[in-house]
Amino acid sequence: MSWLRACCLLVLAALTGCAGLGPVSPPAPDSRFRELARLVGTDPESGPGFAAELAAYRADPAYACRRPAFAYYFAHRFGQTLDYRACPATVPFFLLDRDRGGYLVRVAPSRVRRIHIMFATAGDGVASRFGHVSLRLVVCPDVGASDQACDENLLQHVVLGYVARVNEFHRSLVKGVLGGYDAHLSGFSFMEAYRANTLLADRDIYSVPLRLTSEQTEQIVRELSEIHWSFRGDYRFFTNNCATLLQDTLAAALAGAAEPEALAAGYLRPDAFFSALRDSDLVQYDVLNSLTEAERRGYFFRSARPYYQQAFETVRQAPGWSGPDSLQAYLATPARERRLQLLTSDRLLTTYARDRHAWEAQVLLEEKALMSLADAQRHSVLALVAEEGMVARLERYVSSLPDHDDRQLLAQCYLRPLARFRQRLPVSAGIPGPDFLDRYPVPSATCADGRNLHRARQLLTDWLPADHDAVQRLRIIDRELEQTHENLAQLRAM
Repeated sequence: MSWLRACCLLVLAALTGCAGLGPVSPPAPDSRFRELARLVGTDPESGPGFAAELAAYRADPAYACRRPAFAYYFAHRFGQTLDYRACPATVPFFLLDRDRGGYLVRVAPSRVRRIHIMFATAGDGVASRFGHVSLRLVVCPDVGASDQACDENLLQHVVLGYVARVNEFHRSLVKGVLGGYDAHLSGFSFMEAYRANTLLADRDIYSVPLRLTSEQTEQIVRELSEIHWSFRGDYRFFTNNCATLLQDTLAAALAGAAEPEALAAGYLRPDAFFSALRDSDLVQYDVLNSLTEAERRGYFFRSARPYYQQAFETVRQAPGWSGPDSLQAYLATPARERRLQLLTSDRLLTTYARDRHAWEAQVLLEEKALMSLADAQRHSVLALVAEEGMVARLERYVSSLPDHDDRQLLAQCYLRPLARFRQRLPVSAGIPGPDFLDRYPVPSATCADGRNLHRARQLLTDWLPADHDAVQRLRIIDRELEQTHENLAQLRAM
């Protein structure tokens, strides 16, 4: 029984802190905890914060559902396993949208087949001159779908990236450089990101899969939801930006699971970070070896600019064409002049009747003009209502409308999106529950209907003060939009 007596003495010594063994030290926060704490909104230097999270992890059966990042950390540290079967089947994200302001979606981690690092090439603005990096969740139509079906399910893919959360309608370069904007892991639908980059900003998109197991993918999706709702930092265009914050997030999420040392260089520029991935085992960069194949498989999305340029060259070379000599000049030409150019040239009309390829090119150019005008209109409205007191005046106008449907239409299509655009996304300590999320309504299809949007624009135009410079510019855009629609109707009737 000597071995039993020895064991008892060791236990007694540990409990009493006798000389030679000393007291048992309680668990303490380490660098990994501090990094996670910074990303999910807990004071990383707080000893009580660590103790409170550890106590909650041990006592609360639902802790992993709310705090998956900390839950994984504690489970990994103490040699335990996590089980999410008792958690909700989905995690929430709030997706920003230029038309609706924003809306809530719920993503099932089990339906995310892969996570990509997505890179948009340089844009024209100061904030985008080095490109932009983000994450793309490849969401499948169902759990058992094929890889191809998942890749093609673009309407449900979600893009998450750190951006400066600008609550104003005009971005300040000074605040962007020196600080003053929230850094937030913002969400977008893939189609919104695609439209904003390839169609409107003439930027290419590269999308390469991370090398992850299905278990790692599910864990990271849950952690991304937690960070999305919890993290708010100070965004700076050149030092604390989409690249640096994304590297921090991936290093924290992949610690112990992949290759965090590949993220340790701290690249300040998005293009440099993405280029460095070429020699890393972190991603499947070889999917970009052939851009033709990558484009076919959904790893590369080319800027639409070459297609519009090609369409313009087709139109410019068509017999009977005597219009502008460049794509930029074409898009800057008033819609009425473009239509007169078409209707007054019998030779061009004959060409389009015989050559459907040339006709389709002309239709594509008018659709490009329409899209550019709609974007200009949106920015003009936002700039106008950004003026002091304008939103309050608009609210009073909406409430004074005699027709209930008109009041609802303006509220849904303008007032609520504007409010969501301007407000700071509420912060939650972990993934929020139903009580928190009930404030976000289900997206309405009302504002996606062309007739409803036209009626809403009419109501808004009737309210706007006629002598305001911005209103006069907006009415010019509205007239151009209407006439471009007429151009398209004329072309499609041929």
